[in-house]
Order: sequence, then structure tokens, then C-alpha cells
Amino acid sequence: MNLHLVTLVSAFLLAFTSYQSAQAGASTFTAKPVRLGDNLISILRQHGFSQSERETVVGSNSKLRNLFLTLDTRYLVRQVKGETELRMFDSQTSDAFRIVKKSGKVQAFAYDPQYKISHTRVEGKVYGSLLGSILSKINSNWVATRFMDAYAFDIAPRAVSRGADFWLVVERKFEQGQFVKYGEVLQTSLDINGRPVQKKFVRNNKGGGVFFAAGDLLENKPFYAPVDYLKIASRFKPNRVHPITKRLQPHLGIDFELPVGEPVYAPRKGTVVRYGRNHAAGNYIILLHSNGMETAYNHLHRIDKRIRQGLRVSAGERIGEVGCTGYCTRPHLHFAVKKKGRMVDPIKYIKSYPSHMEAMLEARVAAN
Repeated sequence: MNLHLVTLVSAFLLAFTSYQSAQAGASTFTAKPVRLGDNLISILRQHGFSQSERETVVGSNSKLRNLFLTLDTRYLVRQVKGETELRMFDSQTSDAFRIVKKSGKVQAFAYDPQYKISHTRVEGKVYGSLLGSILSKINSNWVATRFMDAYAFDIAPRAVSRGADFWLVVERKFEQGQFVKYGEVLQTSLDINGRPVQKKFVRNNKGGGVFFAAGDLLENKPFYAPVDYLKIASRFKPNRVHPITKRLQPHLGIDFELPVGEPVYAPRKGTVVRYGRNHAAGNYIILLHSNGMETAYNHLHRIDKRIRQGLRVSAGERIGEVGCTGYCTRPHLHFAVKKKGRMVDPIKYIKSYPSHMEAMLEARVAAN
């Protein structure tokens, strides 16, 4: 055998051995389901982290401390040669973390997973509630509520009849060859008033995105959306009965669930009439608009330093950041609309996209 051939064979064997080692390393991760009642502390305890080690992990990162887990999410575990590694994935955001225990030391840090993404299609018919019908086909509250978000501006009472068809296409995210979470719902279809209404998720260059159909540009509503990403946590409910106190406790706005620091925009030209902080609303701003309507923004992490009483702002101008100040359990923007002195349902007055996306959406429709 000549020297050149020997060199080639050696190189091949070395590459093949490296490949096998990489595959073996990847295969040592096991996907574990999040169970009812699990949280970060209980999961660490299950995998042998002592109380002091758990305290180190929780104290290492504020986002990790507030990690949100749901039953449709998995986490990864690798235990080999005295080393334990967990990889945790927030159910509602792109946040992911590695927690490593090795040689008596514990480290926890954020990282950027290199997901492999596949798409899956789910379809069915509406029997009972729309939400329940979706959950009967895919057991994921995230996917079901994102589908509902797609039609938040379209569905009126009794508009969806029994037997109505629906379908959706959703991302499935894999890390280390294991399924860990669902991603974005990319396409949807729902029969409304007897005809299919289809939506596509359109991403923008600010890291957000909206569900969109060409007809949405024709909506004659006075306000643009005040955020880049419309994930609705709670809707306008003037007759809401609190589930614990059983008392009438109206929810007179709409809550957009977003991470701390996400931008909040003025939805129309307006004037700052009040701003500041109180116990319930936290950091807040109130704008008065030329049509006589007021809009309010509660629980802000930060109010833009330019904001002052009497300041005039334009549609799409940044006025603050999403937060969790005041009476708040998770970061969100509470957005409210007042018309003729009365609180009204914001969903009836806002477009399904922020002002800076309008030109892009118009160009997309024209191109099609």
C-alpha cells in the first residue's frame, strides 16, 4: 500500500472516529417531560442538586429564576462521569439555559440553542369550544392559544359554527436530536361565517411578527398595535368574576404578554396627559388622541426619558418598555382604550399590526 493511500485511510478513520464520538456525546442527552407541579427547583432536586447548589443556580440569572415551564415542553439531561448537565427551555420565550455540575462546582448560564426545526400540520373540526377542539388534536396550550391569537380580531360570537374546519402548521424544535418545544404557528385556517379565513405569521426585522391576511389592511380602525408581537394573555372582560374571590373584578383592557424590555409604541398621534407610577398600574402612561379617545399603558418596566406632560408623540414612536411593575405576576403590557369617558374593548379599535409593519405588509400583498 503506497504512502498516499495510507494517509487517506488514516484520515478517514480519524474523521469517522470523531464523528462516532460526537454522535455518542449527543446521544447521552435524554429528553424529560415537564410534569404537573414541576418548577426549576423541583427539577434540580430530582437530579441530585443540593439545596446550596439549587440556590446558586437560582441566584445566577434573573431570567432563569423566572423560567416558565409548561407540560408541552421538555428539558434535556446528561449524566456522565460525575458530570450532570441540564438544558432548560422557557415555554413562552426564546430563553434557554445550561446548568452544569462538575467536580463539586455548579454553573448556570444562558445559551443559544442550534435548533433543528421541522413543521407539522394539524387539522380538525370544531365541536364544542374552538380552544378545546384544537387541544383535542394537539396537546399544547401554547399552540392552541397562538391559533386563537391569529383570529383575535376576526371572531365574533357565533361566527364559528359547529363542524367548522380548521388547520394549522406549527414548528417543532429539536435540540441534540430530541424534541424540546413547539415554536411559532406559521399558518392557520378557520371557517368563519362559513368560509375559510387563512392567516400567515409574518416576521418583522425587530424580532416580532403578526398573523396576517390581505384583508387586514382594509380594516378601518383608528389605532395600530402598540407592540411588535401580539401574544394575548388576557382579554377585555367587563363582567369577569375573579376565580378565587368570586367577586366581580372587571378586566378593562387587553394584556399582551412579552418579555421585559420589549418596546411599547404610540398607536396613533397623541399627547401625554398623565404618566408616573402607582401601586396597581406600576409605571404607566396615558395618551389623549385627536379623535378624543384615550389609551393607557400599564406595568411598564421603563418610561422613555423624553416623556413629559404635554409631549406630542407620533404613531409608532417608542414611549416605554414592557415590564411587570405594580400588581403583576408575569411581564406584560396592559393596554386600555377609553371612549367618551367609558372603557371599551381595545380589540375593536386596533389593527393587528404595528405602524412600522404597514408598508412591508402592503408590499407583500402587492407582490402576491
